[in-house]
Amino acid sequence: MQYRFDDFNSCLDQPFNLELDSSTYPLKLISVDKHPDSAAMGDHKAFSVVFRGESTPVLEQQIYRIKHDKLGDMELFIVPIGPDEEGMCYEAVFS
Repeated sequence: MQYRFDDFNSCLDQPFNLELDSSTYPLKLISVDKHPDSAAMGDHKAFSVVFRGESTPVLEQQIYRIKHDKLGDMELFIVPIGPDEEGMCYEAVFS
């Protein structure tokens, strides 16, 4: 499935679940941002999303299965971008 900015923007502040092996890690979608040069890309707009998880464990950058009630199951390449005051943040970029 090709995800769009509006798909994720409508899920802002909602819970997602990351699955790894037999464990599930809760994430919260905390940011959805359009790429500043996406207008030059025509119909396909680049954007990024930021999830916040628990402080530990810090997950490595790789592709993970992530589930959401509305968006369903997806496989996203996420990268840890550092902690904030509430947990560890991870970014996925759509281009």
